[in-house]
Amino acid sequence: MQDTFIHPPKPGPLTASTMPHIRSPIVLMYHGTPSEKPESVYSIEASLFAKHLKYLKQNGWNTVLFRDLDKPHLLPKKSVVLTFDDGYKDNYEGAFLPLVERDMKASWFITTDCIGGHAHWLGGQSQQTRMLDPGQLLEMHSAGMEIASHTHSHPDLSLLNHDQQLAEFDQAKTLLEQLLTAPVTSLAYPFGRFNADSLAAAELAGYKLACTTQPGWREPDSNPLLIKRITVYSGDSPSLLARKLNFVDNDVSWQKIGRYYMKRILSRLNHQFDMV
Repeated sequence: MQDTFIHPPKPGPLTASTMPHIRSPIVLMYHGTPSEKPESVYSIEASLFAKHLKYLKQNGWNTVLFRDLDKPHLLPKKSVVLTFDDGYKDNYEGAFLPLVERDMKASWFITTDCIGGHAHWLGGQSQQTRMLDPGQLLEMHSAGMEIASHTHSHPDLSLLNHDQQLAEFDQAKTLLEQLLTAPVTSLAYPFGRFNADSLAAAELAGYKLACTTQPGWREPDSNPLLIKRITVYSGDSPSLLARKLNFVDNDVSWQKIGRYYMKRILSRLNHQFDMV
């Protein structure tokens, strides 16, 4: 027999007084931005992404580039980094153009062996597996977007030795720098998988910053090659995005938020009893 779960009452709206203290900069991870229903849970329909941008703009969030995290003390108080993994062609119309229209910025992590082709690691080909071409990447770079590395062939780095990983990092960096005639110092690990060799190889290849898929904010003294990101999924509404930004986590279900506030209440009560 299936267990019956009784949902607790839904908490009221989150306001400035009930939200936890906002800490930034916060890095968000996007993928494709198709105009139709996404084929992947990691992609978001372009019309919904536009609502995300509207929310960020209306609520005082400043978009900065991933490479700007090299000097976090120079960033505005409410800073968010919009990152796009892989380099899907639908990002051009679904993300790049809307960002330009709103005078906002983002960073793209590009897999270099499929520029102008398809995302081969996804298996079959479709309109949504098509990738940005060199001309589009150069235009995006010229418009102030960051074009960065997502390795050359999008491998699972945890399965490669140090030299193989270094080759992946070097080749992607070289190809992008030749295209952009500008330094490329940012990296994202494919699938969010890496090991100790990844960090050593990334540093040797000349990367200053690299990001994972682990949730959390940018701690001042954390390893710059292990920067955390919040994952954005296909069904994330602007209100869900707001909760992710405030709790800096992928799981912002009402049940988890309820547990968060219950712990705060119990902590305060224990503190009051200790004071008696």
